[in-house]
Amino acid sequence: MKTRRFLIDINVVLDLILARAPFDVEALKIFSLAEAKEVDLFLSSDAISTIAYLVEKNRNKQTARQTLAILLDYVSLAPLDEEHVMKALALDFSDIEDSLAAAVADSADVEAIITRNTKDFKNSPVPAITPGEFMSGWDCGIRGA
Repeated sequence: MKTRRFLIDINVVLDLILARAPFDVEALKIFSLAEAKEVDLFLSSDAISTIAYLVEKNRNKQTARQTLAILLDYVSLAPLDEEHVMKALALDFSDIEDSLAAAVADSADVEAIITRNTKDFKNSPVPAITPGEFMSGWDCGIRGA
């Protein structure tokens, strides 16, 4: 059985890393599934610099670097190249970061983008679901392809 693949949005990653209650609980459950190899999580490679910046701003530089190293145990980086940027620019998104994530998700062959801001992905070629929707489906036994 093929492991299900999802792109995880920066906001969900930061919920976990920065312990942003109450959102950190669902984020932890999602990352626990990745740790157990029940799902494959992907992160757009451009998200790394944003995550590093925000963790350093909220904690410190050493914590930011350690956090990135640990994060890469749970997620794979989905590459971002010129083709993705051009595709993202053609999408009708108000936020370039979200359009880049959608373009990368489309190329990474994921089934959904896990984000708390699904409305920001209404024009995405890949459906967006909330962490709660993801966990509801998972808790109901929706496993495998």
